[in-house]
Amino acid sequence: MAIIFELVVNFGLDDDAVAYATEELDRKPTVEVRGVQLPVTPPFVTPLETGGYFEFSVHPRGIGAGGPGAYPPFNPRDLSDDEIGAVGDQLYHRLKRFHGYEAAVVGWDPESLVDPAELEVEVPDGRISRLNGLVLADRLIESWRPSGFVPFEPGYSWVPYQGTPNILSGRKRSTPPYLIPDS
Repeated sequence: MAIIFELVVNFGLDDDAVAYATEELDRKPTVEVRGVQLPVTPPFVTPLETGGYFEFSVHPRGIGAGGPGAYPPFNPRDLSDDEIGAVGDQLYHRLKRFHGYEAAVVGWDPESLVDPAELEVEVPDGRISRLNGLVLADRLIESWRPSGFVPFEPGYSWVPYQGTPNILSGRKRSTPPYLIPDS
């Protein structure tokens, strides 16, 4: 089983927005880690019949375990939480250039977190405002009225990203990596 650190975006059924995001990624197809430019995969675009949307995902090659492709000149298990968070920041910076999406998030295999129907299942207490880095279209914010979201880009709000722990490092955590711990 592969564990991959990635940006996952729900584009609804807007194939023009998917094409635009693909072009945007082609403009800067790498992220920087420890002074090394790691290539970001071309997007994996999956039409999800059950959710009624296009799932778009990209990941920096080699930041994960068990996935395909080239590996960086360092062991991804040795990356600090801050280094993983810096990669996440770079992916969110790319997301700010996209449009036409409904939900997006960066993390370790976060696909279920961009499906509005599954958000309640993923967050047992129902407080999606604890989802670290979750970006939602403002129209979803208006219909759900969750607290804790702030402006991300015009038309979008988010739970500000607080970094992501390196789950490959083997350190034990009491909180899943996509939840913001209670204060």
